[in-house]
Amino acid sequence: MQKPSREYHHPFLIRATHWLNFFALGIMVLSGLRIYNASPIWDFHIPPALTLGGWLAGARQWHFFAMWILTANGVLWVVYNVASRHGRHTTLFSKSDLGGILPMILYYLRIRKEHPPVKKYNALQKLSYSTVPLVAAGAVASGIAIYWPVQFSAFASFFGGYDTARVWHFIFMAALVLFFGGHILMVVIAGWSNFVSMITGWKKLERSPEVRSEPGKSDPPPAAREG
Repeated sequence: MQKPSREYHHPFLIRATHWLNFFALGIMVLSGLRIYNASPIWDFHIPPALTLGGWLAGARQWHFFAMWILTANGVLWVVYNVASRHGRHTTLFSKSDLGGILPMILYYLRIRKEHPPVKKYNALQKLSYSTVPLVAAGAVASGIAIYWPVQFSAFASFFGGYDTARVWHFIFMAALVLFFGGHILMVVIAGWSNFVSMITGWKKLERSPEVRSEPGKSDPPPAAREG
């Protein structure tokens, strides 16, 4: 029996939320840099060409427009991955993934030559995807503490006050940017088919599913992965 040349990897909801996150984060970062320039935390300014909004009020409007998209989209992504078989089995980090962290680190450091056996995502990828929502939640919470320091004084106090909350907000956003930068780099390394799969849902196979799957287990058919 001839083995399939491609495999269904990404359900529509995962693809849609992925691209919406990319769009919303881009707006938030560019407008946030313009807001930063209005009252810098440190002794440097961001070049205006790298900002969005034109002026402080305009930047804030863009920032909050993207914030609602990022928040709603992120909640949808988390709920789907927690509730669906696809998310629990392929995306979210679990105890069974602990043993795969060190082999993947050794492989990325070129200490281990052979790629560890993995399924759709390796242990480090699953750890990243499970951690990023927490970082995004920190960015939203610190942003609320900055924008409504009186109404949400508990948030501001949690982050150590208004000025410290601004620093935390910058750190959280920088962490998200670093994640997306690393994510893009890994996509480039993985090849064109990996990028296309996030648009179409289908990925061209470079080796048989039996090699990629765990011993004694096989991946569910495409219809089953939609759940």
